[in-house]
Amino acid sequence: MNEPTARHRAAQGGIKLGIMAILLAITLTAKGQTLAVKNNLLYDAALTPNIGLELRTAPHWTLGINAGYMPWPQHSARRTKWKHLLVAPEMRYWFCETFSGHFLGFNAVYSHYNAGHLHLPLGLYPTIKDKRKQGDLVAAGLFWGYSWILSPHWSFEAEAGVDVGYTWYKNYECAHCGTYLGKDDKSFVMPKLGLNVIYNIK
Repeated sequence: MNEPTARHRAAQGGIKLGIMAILLAITLTAKGQTLAVKNNLLYDAALTPNIGLELRTAPHWTLGINAGYMPWPQHSARRTKWKHLLVAPEMRYWFCETFSGHFLGFNAVYSHYNAGHLHLPLGLYPTIKDKRKQGDLVAAGLFWGYSWILSPHWSFEAEAGVDVGYTWYKNYECAHCGTYLGKDDKSFVMPKLGLNVIYNIK
């Protein structure tokens, strides 16, 4: 086994263990706690159906997991492609009380993607404009946010942060053809942004 393959498998294994740990914590502590179900409107705007779960585990702490899945290609008439699956466990510290006010969080990310000929805003990842890339990524980062209570069960929150990660992928010549150009891997930095609508289950 070569070194990159071992590194990739170790990264995937670490993400899977983290997701399992959070799901186990939610299962063991759900009784008598507050559970929130959320939807990120920015993901919806990018045509990515998504859902998040967040559980209060202590007076100032919550654990959560978010998932998004885009199963269809976008803008095939313009010969672009963008499909992906994303899973992101997270942990938050709330400065006043959980699900209200300011919070600071840590998150991890795993994604499998297939994207090509995309023109992303702010000049992000310019090489994806000319080729299709199919692969996986792992990342971790910090974020800050604020949650506004709208009613006993509904709230709205905004969050922003930065993730640093590593990706490995195969290159193809165009968005919808199979001309293989070789493998590559790289480190990256990406923004984390969210405008979330939340329903609190008490």
